[in-house]
Amino acid sequence: MALAKVNAFNWEKFLSKIDNADLKRRVNMLRAKAFEVSASSSKYLKEPEAIDFAAYKNKLRFTSSAVEALEGAYKNKKLPAYHATLPAFEVKKRAMMASVAKNVVDLAKLDIQELGVQLESFESSRISKTTSVNEMHQRF
Repeated sequence: MALAKVNAFNWEKFLSKIDNADLKRRVNMLRAKAFEVSASSSKYLKEPEAIDFAAYKNKLRFTSSAVEALEGAYKNKKLPAYHATLPAFEVKKRAMMASVAKNVVDLAKLDIQELGVQLESFESSRISKTTSVNEMHQRF
């Protein structure tokens, strides 16, 4: 699910809003890393095909006992499980960073709304071909 969001992200639109060259370079590095992770993850998304040991026993007659030994080892395999936990400090730090980021986004949305109101008032008093002399006097 997260990979779908990374793949669907509109990088060009995001980059078009950045003027700072150093920041653009850093975002492009992040973009490249996201594409690299996305590309390498595709091989881990699906289960590998089951090995047909019977076919190998028939193909490799002189080593069928080795195939049987490999089959037993394959069926008795146990993959390591991930069981690490984050320290409490790290959990708290991430939660605080997420709340700060949410506040910044909320404030940016308010700024955008206020700028929209200012833009609307500017557009209403804009001088155009249809502006009359009386409107010019009122404006200045």
